[in-house]
Amino acid sequence: RAVVATAPSTQRARRRGARPPTPTRATQDDSCADERSSRRDVSARASGPRGGASVSAASTVDSDAHAEPYSFFNLATAEFPSDWTSPTARVSYNDSPLDLALMAWFMRKIAMAIDTPMPSNISYDEFIALCFLQMQGRDPDGQRDITLGIMRSLMPPGGDKIFRKLFPTNKFSLELNAVICKIVFAWMVGPMEVESTTENDLGEMIASKVHIKKCRWLQESGCTGMCVNMCKTATQDFFVNDFGLPLTIKPNFEDKSCDFYFGLTPPPIEKDEALTLGCNSTCGTAVAAGEEGKPCHKLRKYEGP
Repeated sequence: RAVVATAPSTQRARRRGARPPTPTRATQDDSCADERSSRRDVSARASGPRGGASVSAASTVDSDAHAEPYSFFNLATAEFPSDWTSPTARVSYNDSPLDLALMAWFMRKIAMAIDTPMPSNISYDEFIALCFLQMQGRDPDGQRDITLGIMRSLMPPGGDKIFRKLFPTNKFSLELNAVICKIVFAWMVGPMEVESTTENDLGEMIASKVHIKKCRWLQESGCTGMCVNMCKTATQDFFVNDFGLPLTIKPNFEDKSCDFYFGLTPPPIEKDEALTLGCNSTCGTAVAAGEEGKPCHKLRKYEGP
């Protein structure tokens, strides 16, 4: 009734050349703020053996079910359920044509490296299947070396030396590599965000931490050994030994998130606590999943801190 009653007065105001009343800017801002605050919770993270603080660049985390664009030009989409932070919740992905092209390229590299036919169908499921084939008959070093060889094949001759000159360990290099990581590797692991942290060898607050909200590779494979041997160890070794840029990767096998700390020197892999983690119950090759004190059978022996 209120809308019907005010309509004639608005029409008369327009005939007289007067403008009908509009909401003030303050009212609009308050309304927008209320709507945003109802959908977001402010978060702060603190982690790492040094006690370094981490602050999200956006300082907010969506708690509701939502779709999130990501990867190159935000052409891919991830569908987060309302309980996406829980260990068993699954994020669904819609790959962009560009992401599928990168996926096909990487799959071809793996197939050539392990001497197996290239799958006729390009999909993330086929990518994971190739990764499991990469593990077969190989120890942790052998699994890592295949990934290292693929990474090195992506560089032009002398690319490692050029990288070392262009990207010494300083604030600019660490922050730039974090931004590049967020875009280039999104097709493989899903949406990421860059955060500021003091967990780096410089001991400064730098936007050098990349937080993977829920790692797609870990979600789809469920494999602790694949994560540690073929991603964490291989990528750390590649950046530290080939590029001369420290990098520490810390996967969280509880909620399947992961953090990349550019500029933080990793411990020797045989002394990394990731080697103490057990098999995931969602892994098709799991042994004694959930059994306390039983590390994944695909990991090398942990030699202590």
